[in-house]
Amino acid sequence: MPNNSFVEVAFPIPLNKTFHYRAEGGQVGSRVLTPFGAKKNLVGYVVGRTSEKPTFATKEVIRWIDAEPFVDEKLLELARWVSDRYLCSLGEALACVVPPALTAPKRPLIEKAVIPADRKPGSIMMGPPLESAGDDVKEGITLTSEQKHALEPLLAAVEEAKPRTFLIRGITDSGKTELYVRAIDRVLALGKQALYLLPEIALTPPFLERLQERYGDRSVALWHSGLSGGQRYRTWEAVRKGEIKVLLGARSAVFAPFPNLGLIVLDEEHESSYKQEDRPRYHTREVAIKRAELSSAVLVMGSATPSLESYWKAKQGIYRLLELTSRVEQRSLPVVELIDSRPPQASPHPSLPPQGGKGRLRGQAFFSVFSEPLKLAIEQRLARCEQIMLFVNRRGFTPFLRCSKCGWVSRCAACSTTLTLHIGEDQSLRYMQCHACSKRAPVITQCPQCRSMRLHQYGVGTQKVEEEIKKLFPFVKAARLDRDIAAQRRMVEKIYRAFLGGELDILIGTQMIAKGFDFPKVTLVGVVDADVSLHLPDFRSAERTFDLLTQVAGRTGRGDSKGKVLVQTHHPEHYALQAAREHDYVRFYETEIEGRKTLNYPPFCRLVNIVLRASKEPAAREMAEKLAEILASHFPKVGVLGPAPAPYSRVRNQFRYQILIKGTDDTLTPCLDFLRRHRPTKVFMSVDVDPADLL
Repeated sequence: MPNNSFVEVAFPIPLNKTFHYRAEGGQVGSRVLTPFGAKKNLVGYVVGRTSEKPTFATKEVIRWIDAEPFVDEKLLELARWVSDRYLCSLGEALACVVPPALTAPKRPLIEKAVIPADRKPGSIMMGPPLESAGDDVKEGITLTSEQKHALEPLLAAVEEAKPRTFLIRGITDSGKTELYVRAIDRVLALGKQALYLLPEIALTPPFLERLQERYGDRSVALWHSGLSGGQRYRTWEAVRKGEIKVLLGARSAVFAPFPNLGLIVLDEEHESSYKQEDRPRYHTREVAIKRAELSSAVLVMGSATPSLESYWKAKQGIYRLLELTSRVEQRSLPVVELIDSRPPQASPHPSLPPQGGKGRLRGQAFFSVFSEPLKLAIEQRLARCEQIMLFVNRRGFTPFLRCSKCGWVSRCAACSTTLTLHIGEDQSLRYMQCHACSKRAPVITQCPQCRSMRLHQYGVGTQKVEEEIKKLFPFVKAARLDRDIAAQRRMVEKIYRAFLGGELDILIGTQMIAKGFDFPKVTLVGVVDADVSLHLPDFRSAERTFDLLTQVAGRTGRGDSKGKVLVQTHHPEHYALQAAREHDYVRFYETEIEGRKTLNYPPFCRLVNIVLRASKEPAAREMAEKLAEILASHFPKVGVLGPAPAPYSRVRNQFRYQILIKGTDDTLTPCLDFLRRHRPTKVFMSVDVDPADLL
């Protein structure tokens, strides 16, 4: 055998080890087809070579798949970092990088945007950027003084070509995107590439079109999991060859094979959807920081409501903080009013007059979907031919059915969650669905427990809001945008364009409509139920509620007319809602950070969430108790909370127990090493490092 005739191979399986095979030729970073076990073959990733013969018997590689490496040394190092930090195998980390197809079908290179009739395909047209101060750098934009102050260090860092991390806290419509694209301009002028990350696939159509207008159709491409394997492969190849200058994508785009990356933009930095739910459970923000470090690139993160962890780090000087505190063109922030949805007898202050204080109205939302103030505001906007957005962060028609006689509640037979009532688009199909396991059940009219006919709907979902709008305003054109609608091909883009073009009067949706979109004709935002996320059993529930309200409020007042936001809530006194009413991020941050410090939650510690599940409840509980005892005794420098039943205590007939670990980088390292090496038998264990939530 010639030198370097043995290769080290990692497989995309949850097994924390690599394997050695005999092989000739090929390079590190390539894929190989190998025998694995007694009867099957697997595709693996070559992560090392050696000429030293292993002390154990080895098999021979069947064939090399790649003529040249599909990952370079920097991407391989990034994969090792992901494997170490998030407790996945190296092969699982590399699977995030590997192209999804082996050969490229003969189709157009990239996803095309709609090209204006007055522009030739492939031409470069510096058009108006999203959420910008106006036209482009050359039709004569004048930056605000805050924008100028923020742009200078960004451009200096790009020129310096050293890894730097910036956090832009800019209120909605303050011109953050103009800073992004000007930084991209400078990067492209230096002959480098840029990555633009968004938290939701739904946000990509308008951003893709604007970026292609600015930089040319063939210089900009789209990357997300909704594309076909062929589309993703062609884009992957074009990025690797340097043909794509700007890549727009969701979280997986952070692993794209840029040969000359100069800038990463992480828009809406606070979004929890940047956290991957399945192995490897990486956080895009942290991977982007590491990617920028390895590439000597600049990372720019932006949000109107930065995560508390990032803002705290910026205040500590770990990130460079840039702030935009006013809207462009001197537009005013919308007035936000809190509508108390409680019936009068439920109010803790029955002596208060109906107004109940500044910015707070007494409504009747307890008895109907819309309070009288919200209904009147909708009527007024429709009369003026203005557009309206209605937000409720719960899809479906109603969250559950309950018997008013015996208290029975509709629940999934396989999970501990309630069944949500859904209605088909043609109104003929009605079904109950579990949002944990997706199983469906027929709608019943009689209580299965007491046999009474007193089943009632409780709570409000997007479909119920849509139905109520059609009843109250039958001639109004309204559309709904939630996960059910987004699952239909190109529906997000169709609805977006219809609403932007004035073909729709009202847009109803979940958090998908709360961020990124720029609709100048929207003058009213109605939040149907602000309490959906407020009291979830998660330490970030107040932060998530404040973020959503602030972001959705920012969708209005972006044109010539002033905007208004009406928020229906049973808890108008809550500090998160009061801060959102005043558009006061700093006030919310200062209140929330004190609570985090007192209870020792991030950013003052790091968390590891361990969930053990089994088909038998005693098996899951006993293993959780045993593991918690081992962790507490072996690693006294970390905090061990639990075990306890998980908030969703049963999913898909699996009983779930939870252990939460608190610690620092130093104290968690030996604990994570232990969890990597020791996996329980007969019980499945998942480990989520730096979880986005604890649900």
